[in-house]
Amino acid sequence: MEKISVIVAVYNIEKYLEECLTSLQNQTYSNYEILVVNDGSTDNSEKIIKSFLKNKKFKYLKKENGGLSSARNFGLEHATGKYIAFIDGDDYIEATYLEKLYNTLSDEYVDISICAFERNYSNKTNYNSVRAGDVMTFRYPAAWNKLYKKSLIDKYKLRFPVSLWYEDLSFTTKALLVGNFSITNDYLYHYRQNDSSITHTYDDRIFQIYPIVEDVVKFAKKEKLYEKFFTELEFMHIYHILVGTIYRISFHKKFSIKNIKEIYDYVFLKYPKWYKNEYIKDLPFYFKVYLKALKYHLNIIIFIMLKLFNNKIHL
Repeated sequence: MEKISVIVAVYNIEKYLEECLTSLQNQTYSNYEILVVNDGSTDNSEKIIKSFLKNKKFKYLKKENGGLSSARNFGLEHATGKYIAFIDGDDYIEATYLEKLYNTLSDEYVDISICAFERNYSNKTNYNSVRAGDVMTFRYPAAWNKLYKKSLIDKYKLRFPVSLWYEDLSFTTKALLVGNFSITNDYLYHYRQNDSSITHTYDDRIFQIYPIVEDVVKFAKKEKLYEKFFTELEFMHIYHILVGTIYRISFHKKFSIKNIKEIYDYVFLKYPKWYKNEYIKDLPFYFKVYLKALKYHLNIIIFIMLKLFNNKIHL
C-alpha cells in the first residue's frame, strides 16, 4: 500500500468539522496521513482539530487566512504521500473512500480516480453518478471525490489559483487534460450543499470565471492539447459561462437583458459555432431549450425564464 496524503482545508467550520475528521479517522485504508490546514479560523475549529491529534495520522498545519486555494496549496507543500486527496472540512466520506479510490487507481496508466458523490441539502439528498462524458466536459470539476497521483501534480506544477473563485475548475480541468482517469460509481463522498453557495447567490466574483477559463486554455495550448480537446474546452465555455454565469447574474437585483448579451458576446467571439457542440445533446432538456433560445437571441424570453425559475434550477 502506497502512502496517501489527505489535505483538509479548514476555515470557521466548527459545526461540521468533527464529522469530517471522524470519517477520515475511520478509513479502512491504513497507509495515509491527514494534513489539516487551519486557514486562520476564529471559531472553535482549532480546538476540534487538536482533539484528533492523539491519532498520529493527523498533522496540524496552521497559517494566516488566505482562502481555500492558499490552504490547499500549503497542504501540497507539506504532503509526503505518493497520492493526494482533497476533502472539504464541512464534508465527510465513507469508510472505504481511500481504499476504493486507491484500488481504482492501481493501474500504472491511470493518474486520477473518481467516485460518485451525494449532494446533501438541508432537506434532501441528490445522488450524482459519474460518467466519462461529464468528466471530460468538465461539468463537475470538483477537486474532492478524486485521488491524484502526486507525480502528475508535480510534473505539471498544478496549483490552485489564489484569491479567485472557481479554483477547482482551474486545477481539476488541467489535471484531466494531461492525466488518465478511472471511475467507481460507489457513492463515497458526501458534499454538503449550502443554500447560500456560489451557485445560488449573486456576487461580483462570478466574473472571475473569465481569467480561470482563459488560464485553462493557455495551459492546454502550452501542452499542445488545445486542438485535441477543442470540443471539450468549447463546452466548458458553454456550460460554465453561457449557462452558469448568466444563471448566477440573474440573482442580481439589476439583472438585465444587456447582461445576457455581454456574456453571450464573450463566448461568441471565441467560439462562434458554439451551438454545434456535440455535448449539448447530453444536457437536461431545460438546458437545451435555454441554449436554443440563446442561439436565436431570444434574450427577453431567457430574462423572464430566469427571473421566474432561477431558484428552482440546480447546476
